[in-house]
Amino acid sequence: MNFVTMLLHTKNVHLLKDVGMIPYMLWKQYGYDTRIITYKNEGNYEYLEKEVRGLKLKFIPRGRFGKIVDGSLYLWKNAGKIDILNVYHLNLASFIWLHVYKWRKKGGGRVYLKLDMDLKGMERAKKPGPVGYVKRRTIRLSDVVSVESTMIQKELASFLGKDILYLPNGFHLPKNNGQPFEKENILLTVGNLGTWAKATDVLLHGFALSYKNHGWKLKLIGPVEPKFFRTIDRFFKRWPECRERVEFTGEIKEKEELMEEYKKAKVFVLGSRGESFGIALAEAISCGCYLVTTDFVPAGYDLNGQGRFGEVVKTDDPRAMGEVFTKLWKEERDWNAKAEEIEKFAWEHFLWESAIEKLDKALHMCYDSKHKKKILRGWSG
Repeated sequence: MNFVTMLLHTKNVHLLKDVGMIPYMLWKQYGYDTRIITYKNEGNYEYLEKEVRGLKLKFIPRGRFGKIVDGSLYLWKNAGKIDILNVYHLNLASFIWLHVYKWRKKGGGRVYLKLDMDLKGMERAKKPGPVGYVKRRTIRLSDVVSVESTMIQKELASFLGKDILYLPNGFHLPKNNGQPFEKENILLTVGNLGTWAKATDVLLHGFALSYKNHGWKLKLIGPVEPKFFRTIDRFFKRWPECRERVEFTGEIKEKEELMEEYKKAKVFVLGSRGESFGIALAEAISCGCYLVTTDFVPAGYDLNGQGRFGEVVKTDDPRAMGEVFTKLWKEERDWNAKAEEIEKFAWEHFLWESAIEKLDKALHMCYDSKHKKKILRGWSG
């Protein structure tokens, strides 16, 4: 079966997220002929050499009139060779690409829409007017629609009267192989530090407000937005005592090295102002980390086992975050034993392999119902 992901801004980092892992795992586990259609956004897609070796990228030229036209032209020429078109997000590009593909395929094609939807995105899909119409119409044009959290899945399915697939993102890390945890007093976060969505400023502020009440060390892993360096400087000038307990490591690309950081940390913190899932959360619980997330991370409730393995704080509230840090420090618990429990939960519920098995069944159901179980394979486009 020919499965094509259309995401023209794909970069190397996306290859280990849902954009890359879904086609990679469909190919590796189930023999789909998969590829990602994208511009050449980077000189080197290094994850193709090891982590997702065998994944195919098809680079298309960047035209004068933007991605909507470029993607439409590709689909106009190649729709007949595509059994399932995979697009992301409720935007004008997805809306137009689906119309072009469906029209050129003359009703024979199938669409998998991965919403990658946060709470604000769900509310925008409900709005009246042309913007809301485009979003709802895009969903109704799609044959399989998935979201990353049970909270949004239930509300969206009820609002639209349409089946919505709960398909959490997963992790793809080597297993701990029964080695005992030796957790340290580390609060860890991983991501693009300093972006508005990640709310790194709130995390720092919450730590500063509470550091006298606990003995945590805060470790921040990931690239730092250039403008955020000024915020960091101001933070250390205001709270110089935090210099010894706050560490910016920079980006860690090697998964094995990153896994070691997860394994050491007792708590993983994601203070986002908006997040559909947060793959770092899945990676963190796979290594036994207790979670602290915000109420604007809907998947946080699924990932923390509905409160068994984590705390949820109010978004943009550094004082509440600091209070949770203090609370966790003062609680008496066996962190290593809890880590083993969290790890088991993660491996049972958030492996990519499990998610892809669920997706494969949904894709076959919608495709085979139209084509009487005649599965088309092979493509040299």
